[in-house]
Amino acid sequence: MPVATLALILGLVQALTEFLPVSSSAHLILARTWLDFQIADGLTFDVALHLGTLAAIVIYFWRDLVALARGLVNSTMRRPDPMGRMAWYLIAACIPAAVTGYKYETAIETYFRHPAVIVVTLIVGALFFFWVEKRFRHDAPMERLTFGRALLVGCAQTLALVPGISRSGSTIVAGMMCGLRRDEAARFSFLLATPVTFGACLKKGIDLFTSGVPIPHDEKVALVVGIVTSGIGGWLVIRFLLNFLRSHSLNAFAWYRIALAIVVAVFLVF
Repeated sequence: MPVATLALILGLVQALTEFLPVSSSAHLILARTWLDFQIADGLTFDVALHLGTLAAIVIYFWRDLVALARGLVNSTMRRPDPMGRMAWYLIAACIPAAVTGYKYETAIETYFRHPAVIVVTLIVGALFFFWVEKRFRHDAPMERLTFGRALLVGCAQTLALVPGISRSGSTIVAGMMCGLRRDEAARFSFLLATPVTFGACLKKGIDLFTSGVPIPHDEKVALVVGIVTSGIGGWLVIRFLLNFLRSHSLNAFAWYRIALAIVVAVFLVF
């Protein structure tokens, strides 16, 4: 199978799973394992796909991001603006994952990117979905967040560095624990993903550039295909998930995670 075709498949996997609370990193690892697809460094290609989904976030939430940027400027000039407070909350919530990722990226890449780990984390995440749906009341808009609760969501984001946990899943669950409606928790999760994903892409891009290792032509084509596919698909998935969570629980995703964990476990045994 041509590399570009395989990149198209991985781009679709990224688009479908990056924003859904099912763990894109887990699906990408499994897809590479089953398709026997190795392209340059695995994490580098993951970040290339994240560039596409980052574009999807920026396009979909463009008005929110502009309002947050304007609010941040107003807050530094001591002009009252509720979006300025939210902008500072998002910045603070980014810090835990940024620090943890910078310090432990190599260890995570070495010890946790394995299907056996994914089986466990998929099930653990599913159990948390059931728990938060049953245990917590969640009916508040995003604007009701406090600094401490926003930081709690940011700390939950660090768990997603382990494949199978899901960045959107962990942050949506944390947001619901803080009282947010499902769709509002997802909205905060997506906005929170913007600076973290941008930072990860920037770091990997600098590492790749300074390494001096040339990228073969077919791999360049694969990266472009992956970015475009994940970008378009990611925009569609964001729209779907926000609409879905306005009237549905996380239970469907929990059952999917359990089913996938069983499939992976059977694959590993046999």
